Amino acid sequence: MSGIDEQTARAWWEFIDQQLDEELRTKYPTADSTPAVTEYREKYRGAQSEYQALVDALHRGVQEEAEDHLWGLRNRASAWETHPEYPEPISDGTMPCPVPAPESGHPCVKRIPAGWAAAEGHGGGHFWQSPRAAELEARGAHYDPGTLLSGQPTPWHLPEDCTPDCWKWSN
Repeated sequence: MSGIDEQTARAWWEFIDQQLDEELRTKYPTADSTPAVTEYREKYRGAQSEYQALVDALHRGVQEEAEDHLWGLRNRASAWETHPEYPEPISDGTMPCPVPAPESGHPCVKRIPAGWAAAEGHGGGHFWQSPRAAELEARGAHYDPGTLLSGQPTPWHLPEDCTPDCWKWSN
C-alpha cells in the first residue's frame, strides 16, 4: 500500500465517526442508555486515537507506521463494508489487482475476490503478465510461457497453424 495521505485518513475517520453516531442514535434513547453511550465512547476514542496516530505518522514521514494505523481504521470500519458510503470500493470478483510489477510495470492478472477491498489484495503472490502475453492468450496462441518469462524472444503461432512439433503437444 502506498500513497497514504491526510485526505485518505480523514475520509476513513469521518466515515467511522458518522457510522458510530448512527449506531448510537439507533440504540438511544432506551430505558437504560448507559451501555450504548459507554460502547459509543470506547469505539469513538479508539478510532480517534488511531486516526490521530496515523496523521502523526504522516507528519513524521513514517509511511510504514501510517499504513499500520490505516489498517487499524479499516478494521474498525469493516462492520460497515456494505454501506454505500464505505470509503473504498469492494470487489465483485472482477476487480483487477492494482499492484504492477516493480521492474516492468506489467499488470498482475489475479483478481480481487468478491467482498474484498483492493487494499486487502487477493491472497498469495502476484502473477504479472506482459501485455504481449495477454494479447497472445486472448488470440489463443501457443507459446512457451517459460521462455516468455525469461525475457527471451518467444516464438508463437495460432492454433490453426499448429504443427505436430508444437511445444504444447510435446507432453
